Amino acid sequence: MRIILTEDDVRLGDKGSVVSVKRGYGVNYLIPENKAIIYNAGNKAKVDNEIGQQSKRIAKEKAEHQAQADKLKEVELNFVAKAALTGHIYGSITNHDVSEKIKELTGLDISKKKIAINTHIKTAGKYAANIKLFTGINVSVPIIVTIEEEEIKLKR
Repeated sequence: MRIILTEDDVRLGDKGSVVSVKRGYGVNYLIPENKAIIYNAGNKAKVDNEIGQQSKRIAKEKAEHQAQADKLKEVELNFVAKAALTGHIYGSITNHDVSEKIKELTGLDISKKKIAINTHIKTAGKYAANIKLFTGINVSVPIIVTIEEEEIKLKR
């Protein structure tokens, strides 16, 4: 099924782009949530016209997002988590945690929907979060997870 995206999506593409998705995903999720419309010539022309009218606003937003990207390039996210004896941390580091840490460090309010982490973060190590701020403005932020040292209490 071919659809036109009505908003940016990290996995599918940018607003106004025509993409192919499985019919069930398009009909049951994207279209009812107003994230996409069915592709045809009339809808494509309508979306292109809307995008053309918004070019000034888009240029201003792009400049703002580029400033945010420059700030984020200097950021390194350090997480300290409690872990079991096997080395697996309790829970995991998620998009929400990354968003909160960025807000704490820089004051930028980045939506968790714009953050993509390729792996589940459940152990100590170095990872990366890919953040798509705007069309063509992507930033990779390093994530460092360390394990909190716990005192082992012996029963006597």
